[in-house]
Amino acid sequence: MADDRPTVLLVEDSTTNVAILLGLLQDYKVTVALDGETALEMLAREIPDVILLDIELPGMDGFAVCRHIKNRSDLCGIPVLFITARTDEASIIQAFDVGGSDYVTKPFHSKELLARVRIQVEYRRATAVTDALTGLANRRAFFTDGLRLFTEARAQALPLAAMMLDIDHLKQINDLYGRTRSDEVLKVVATSLRNHTGHRDLCARLGGGEFALLVATSALSQAAAQAEHLRQHLEGLVIKTPYGSPLSVTASIGVATLTPDCASLDALLARADDCLYAAKRKGGNRVCTDTRERRYRSNVN
Repeated sequence: MADDRPTVLLVEDSTTNVAILLGLLQDYKVTVALDGETALEMLAREIPDVILLDIELPGMDGFAVCRHIKNRSDLCGIPVLFITARTDEASIIQAFDVGGSDYVTKPFHSKELLARVRIQVEYRRATAVTDALTGLANRRAFFTDGLRLFTEARAQALPLAAMMLDIDHLKQINDLYGRTRSDEVLKVVATSLRNHTGHRDLCARLGGGEFALLVATSALSQAAAQAEHLRQHLEGLVIKTPYGSPLSVTASIGVATLTPDCASLDALLARADDCLYAAKRKGGNRVCTDTRERRYRSNVN
């Protein structure tokens, strides 16, 4: 079963304080970084609901860590709650100047700390429905709105198809051209997805170079044709680079359609995801479809 608890990244170098905070934050899923550099590496893999950040850290201090976070378009929306023994006015002002959302002093008062964390998490979850980099729906919004679309489609026998799309070789693009260029690729792909879906369709960035779509279409062949048209459009895009040679974009896409034997949104997405990985195994830059849909149709006809 998925762990749906709010997520907290705790950045604190004192193991004593870490133990205390882990005890207080039992209702949250907490990951720990003992220094700022490690925290930034962890943020590249998973985005939490809130960050608890000590000011006095080895190497990069908490102010510098916060600046890095707020300068990143994909991280700047995460609330940062500073935790520190400092109580002087200059430190408090600096904490807010670098982008901090709140400030808690040591020693911790458990009720105050938990209340401030809860407020930041509630604010984050109430406002964070959009992927900051691409402007598409984010993972949370996709699964919330997607469940509604799936339930309506299943109850009313409406057509629905799921597509899972992954940009090919995004890590290599990032390594060769830098984050700015790979971010541009993500934005271009997001714009293409918006232009190739209808107003009733749902499109989201799930993370990294992975996108998910739920589209109103009645047959696997139609969904596959739509996915192929999108794949060809992406393949024809050219993105300029500072090194002279243009950058091309390709993507792998997996497609599955809703059949009466599909009991959940997760099951539908899993079918599309299996097809995506089949496309990746075959070399990428292709569309793969769910053969189970064809088998189901043949069995009931």
